[in-house]
Amino acid sequence: MSTRIHDASAIESRLLELAHTTDAKITAPALAYYAPCSIDDAARVLDDLTTRDRLTMDVQDDGTIVYHLPGRQKFAGAAQRPATRSPLSPEVLPVRYNARGPSPVAAAALSMLIPGAGHLYTGRILSAVMWFFVVTLGYVLLLPGLVLHLFAIASAAATAHRIEAGRARPQLSAYTM
Repeated sequence: MSTRIHDASAIESRLLELAHTTDAKITAPALAYYAPCSIDDAARVLDDLTTRDRLTMDVQDDGTIVYHLPGRQKFAGAAQRPATRSPLSPEVLPVRYNARGPSPVAAAALSMLIPGAGHLYTGRILSAVMWFFVVTLGYVLLLPGLVLHLFAIASAAATAHRIEAGRARPQLSAYTM
């Protein structure tokens, strides 16, 4: 779940990063994917920059509108960036666990110690708070608390497994540049 950008200056900033760190064709869909923003917002920013003579526009034979940034060059600093981020991937928050994702075993172990801690480890804050309160209230009646605690452990491990499996899949580009 990603947050969309609506601010034109933020989209323009992402456009400059796209233009100077990749050799990708600059199109509204490519910018929308990279920014991340709607295609309409990306098109508005690109059209505005074209009317202000910051970009030039070319219509290809298939009807695709490609924008060109005069003087575009790939910066040498771009090669020093971490290889884990694709040039056309949306911006994401830094990962606090290993490159494959959160460990299901660690998530289950944390939830065993404190209900909800495994969900907190996987980045699911609301789920963590909910499991902590539900299990704590369940312990008032002892048996429901134990059962709920087991469900919290299983849920944390399953969440970590889903995140880990999603990171392990090969990522295919939505656009061929």
